[in-house]
Amino acid sequence: MKYRRGASAERELIKRLEEEGFAVVRSAGSKKVDIVAGNGRKYLCIEVKSTKSEKLYLTEEDMEKLKSFSRRFGGEPIIAVKFINNGWHFFSPEILPKSGKNFKVDLTLAKYKGKSFDEIVGKQRSILEVIKGEE
Repeated sequence: MKYRRGASAERELIKRLEEEGFAVVRSAGSKKVDIVAGNGRKYLCIEVKSTKSEKLYLTEEDMEKLKSFSRRFGGEPIIAVKFINNGWHFFSPEILPKSGKNFKVDLTLAKYKGKSFDEIVGKQRSILEVIKGEE
């Protein structure tokens, strides 16, 4: 059931990315990342998670695979979490706090430090980017 829920979340995100003009590849049984997407201006390497809970944990190995692949590919590493009944939230790996050996993602973090879909695809800038004057 977990695999089907995760695969379904991946397909949902792929559809949204394609609707925004991204070319998308899904890595079934993901060895490095779940989704690689690009539109000629922006390149994303995405690890997708889905949960019914208000929190989840990612292993250090998952995080290192994502960051390593993203560096080699030249894409932005993104953790995409679909909280069932609370929608999608997107994170840069460096903002996730460590909890023991794993990294923790929860709804509180999502509310205060997560990015929206529009932010990750480049349609909207975060308030911090606006304040810093980043392009």
